[in-house]
Amino acid sequence: MFKFEDKIKKLLKLDRPLVIFDIEATGPVFSKDRIIELAYIKIFPGKKITLSEDILINPETKISLEASQIHGIKEEDVKGRPTFKQMAQKIWDVFNKSYYGGYSITNFDLPLLKREFLRVGMDFNYTFDDIIDSRVIFDYMEPRNVSFAHKYYCGKGEVETPRARGEVKAMMEIFKKQLKKYEEIRSPEFIRKIHKAKSDRFVDSTVKFYWHWGEAYFAFGKHKGRPLNQVAKEDQEYLKWILEADFSDETKNIIAEALKIRTKKARRKKAAKA
Repeated sequence: MFKFEDKIKKLLKLDRPLVIFDIEATGPVFSKDRIIELAYIKIFPGKKITLSEDILINPETKISLEASQIHGIKEEDVKGRPTFKQMAQKIWDVFNKSYYGGYSITNFDLPLLKREFLRVGMDFNYTFDDIIDSRVIFDYMEPRNVSFAHKYYCGKGEVETPRARGEVKAMMEIFKKQLKKYEEIRSPEFIRKIHKAKSDRFVDSTVKFYWHWGEAYFAFGKHKGRPLNQVAKEDQEYLKWILEADFSDETKNIIAEALKIRTKKARRKKAAKA
C-alpha cells in the first residue's frame, strides 16, 4: 500500500519539493500576529525520504483569547519554546525553493510566514505559481451554491430552474435531508448555537468588523486589520466618509459610537490639561 506522499508523487509530477503545512497563530491578522505552531510534511521528487515535523514557537507576545479558543494552544504551552528568530534558518531550509500546499494558505498562512521572515531580515518570496491551495481548488471545482448542496444531500444535479421557485423547492429538499442526517439540528437551541458560533468572531452581521484582543478591528477597506479605536483617533475623516456612504445602519452605528467615544476621551484629556 502506497503512503499518501507516494501517491502524491505518482499523481503530481514534481520538479522541486512540495511543503504541505499548517500554521496556528496568536490571532487572525497576519500583519500583526505571530506564529505559535508550524506543522509540515515535505515531499521531495524521486525517492528521497519525506520530512515532517510539528514545531511549537514562542511568539514573544500574548495569545488572544479568541485564537486560543479555536486552536487550544495556551501561553503556557509555548513558554520556553524557541522563538521564530531562533528557528528561522531551519524553517527557511525547509520552505525555500519549494511548492507550498495546504488548505486556505493563500490568504493567511503564507503571508504570515513571509512577515515572520521579514521580521528577522530574511526575504521569503513566492508567487501564485508556487501555491497549491486545496481550498482554492475546492472552491473552484465545487462552488458552494444551492446546486452543490442539492447534489451533496439529495443526490440530484442542477436545480430544475434557476428561478426563485426552483431554488426554494431545492432548499426545502436540502433542509429535509439535513434534518434526517443530523439529528442534533432538530433542536432549536443547537441551531441558535451554531449560528452564534459562526457570528461570535464578528462584531456585526455584515461582517465589517471582527473581535481581536477584545477590540473591534476593521475587516474591510484601507484600514483592514487595524483596531477601530485607533482609526477613530488617527483618521476621523475616513470614518465620517463611511457615515455618509452606502453602508448599513449597523455599520454606521458602530462607527458613530467609536467617534463618540473618541470625542469624549479628547475632551477629558483637554480638561485635564486645563
